Amino acid sequence: MSPERGDVPFRIMVVNPNISVEMTDALRPIIDGLKFGDVEWTFYTSHREDSEEPIESINGPEDSAKTAWACRNVTQHIPQHDAFLVACYSAHPLVGMLRKAIAEYEAEHSGQRHRFVTGIFEASVMTSLSLISAFSLTSVRYAREQVEDSFGIVTTGSAWKPDLTCAVAEMLVGKDADPPACFAGVATTGLSAIELHHTDPQEVRRRISKATADLLRNSKTFVAAVCLGCAGMVGMDEAVREGCITAYGKQKGMRVRIIDGVLAGARQLADHCRSGY
Repeated sequence: MSPERGDVPFRIMVVNPNISVEMTDALRPIIDGLKFGDVEWTFYTSHREDSEEPIESINGPEDSAKTAWACRNVTQHIPQHDAFLVACYSAHPLVGMLRKAIAEYEAEHSGQRHRFVTGIFEASVMTSLSLISAFSLTSVRYAREQVEDSFGIVTTGSAWKPDLTCAVAEMLVGKDADPPACFAGVATTGLSAIELHHTDPQEVRRRISKATADLLRNSKTFVAAVCLGCAGMVGMDEAVREGCITAYGKQKGMRVRIIDGVLAGARQLADHCRSGY
């Protein structure tokens, strides 16, 4: 154990790839609310001076790539940390960059415990699958079929709809593949991540609720899980629930699971650290 860690068994860094300290600060109480006594959480916000074009709100895949490059120095913190959570809801390249750097570090330091990394996008998709995927018997004796429930994403700007749709398909099926049947699609609010915190709260709630209702109504299958498609949407579960009830009625609407990628990722990484996969 590194002397800097003291009595805390694990140290996990939450990385905000944009330069908004306000957004990072919004994540702290959410993470602290987990009350994991065996984890010390550290927080990293992208440094303005490390980017040719400082980005306050990541509004598309191009911004994701730029912020990944700006945060490349996060790899320097690998020796002092057990895991990293990339808090941007996208197929963010920093996840892969950190995974490669961790593999190189572990190759040079054999005998140490494994280190881990995930993004809030990846964590929410995997959590959704664990909640909706199941096999059941068909009307034919001893025959099985996959349950037709699906999951979807409610996110911010319209630029994310095609990108996240492709990212889910690539993650679960393969490059240039169509999205799987278990994916209900992406609905957007039209607000950027930073606008979520600077727009009238009632308007934000209305937009999130409407986007959620639209997602569910447009799906051919029962949407059993909805992912909050932005780190800036932490704590906005109630607006999503309102949309679920609007679309499905109270009984079915309350059955929908709402997945916060920040919490899902934090829990996954803590579990990985404890299990030592």
